[in-house]
Amino acid sequence: MSSYGRTSSNAIAIAALLAERWKEKIRTTSQDAAKIRGISKPLAARILVQLSQVDLVNGTPGPHGGYALGRPPKEIRLSEIVSVFQKVEASERCAYGPGCRGTGKPHCPLHDSLAKIDQQYLAFLEKTTLDVFVGHSAEVETSKSVPAKKKRGRPAGS
Repeated sequence: MSSYGRTSSNAIAIAALLAERWKEKIRTTSQDAAKIRGISKPLAARILVQLSQVDLVNGTPGPHGGYALGRPPKEIRLSEIVSVFQKVEASERCAYGPGCRGTGKPHCPLHDSLAKIDQQYLAFLEKTTLDVFVGHSAEVETSKSVPAKKKRGRPAGS
């Protein structure tokens, strides 16, 4: 069965953030995206650059700059995002190895079920758009007060 990898997952998370902010026209920096989605700043920056190279996002430099989706969320399919980072196609993996095609002997007893799941996964990526994220927010509030670190070592006066 196919599934998208970690980088594709992070790219969807960042694109979802931009979709969440679409109606308010809020531009998002790579630093903000990294902090909100809990990924490294260099990875967030790389993902945004790659998405901008295929016009899925637009970047604006400057103090009031940042990134926004290049098209309305309802026009951007998950398959478009994932395909920037990996192939989006039916898998040829099978319990009987790469030569199994589901026909002939030996026939893998899992092949037909795996092929069906694979097709469902591909259909999901094709039909699901970023519009599902509009009006939702997964931003995690960060605590402004950081608890004091416990001191190590011997207690005072010992």
